[in-house]
Amino acid sequence: MKRLLLVGMILVIAVAVLAAGCTGSGNAPAQPSGSSGSSGSGSSQQTAPGFSLTPTAVDNVPGYLKMTCDAEKDPINAKITVVSRGGDGLYMCKSLDVTAYLSTGEIFTNSMLPDVGRELKLDGTKGIDRIVVVANYDNGDSYKIYDDVLEYRKRTTNE
Repeated sequence: MKRLLLVGMILVIAVAVLAAGCTGSGNAPAQPSGSSGSSGSGSSQQTAPGFSLTPTAVDNVPGYLKMTCDAEKDPINAKITVVSRGGDGLYMCKSLDVTAYLSTGEIFTNSMLPDVGRELKLDGTKGIDRIVVVANYDNGDSYKIYDDVLEYRKRTTNE
């Protein structure tokens, strides 16, 4: 009876793993980027695991740790600028981790100091890109403080 139960549990687990598509290697690393990284060679790429252009809710940060940042995309060259705006948690925040999910399927990550007015520039695309910012604190806590999509705006004829 125990042997039948064990075989049944193994079968259920195997079906669940296959149905979830978790049989691949899953070793597609995120690509780090500096402030002037280029965006690919034009070859076809597979999307990295965890890639999504849909923003999710930010974390509920305690008032004494609150930090603010903004991100915008240049309407001419599609460069993305992330700016730290500070907050009550400025003196406890040690870094801001910025992750850019580009419409090409690439993921770039970089860190910046949380100083007020500090900027980080990234190469964006002329499509929809998603920016996620996580604040890391001296006490070991980390909170997602920004998650939004940036669209490339085409120029209009003003008619």
